[in-house]
Amino acid sequence: MPVLLLATIVGSVLITWLLPKAFHSDPPYGVAVDVAVGTIAALIWAVLAYEIISPAIGLENPGKFILSVGDALGFAAVMLWVLRRIKR
Repeated sequence: MPVLLLATIVGSVLITWLLPKAFHSDPPYGVAVDVAVGTIAALIWAVLAYEIISPAIGLENPGKFILSVGDALGFAAVMLWVLRRIKR
């Protein structure tokens, strides 16, 4: 579980910091808010996916770990989109 949390934190910080630069998008509330919201949402989703969703569909390690981290990083990117839609 510590590796899952570390991978999720590092990945979500990188995604929420670099993704707006790739699309030339200005953070509506600042970079710190983008990183904080994306990381918190990714952590919550990673734990839910690892503890509840993966066992419910019968996944074991390493698929359980890969699903949890990958899904959480995608969710962090979606949160960036949500923040930009709220600002409009």
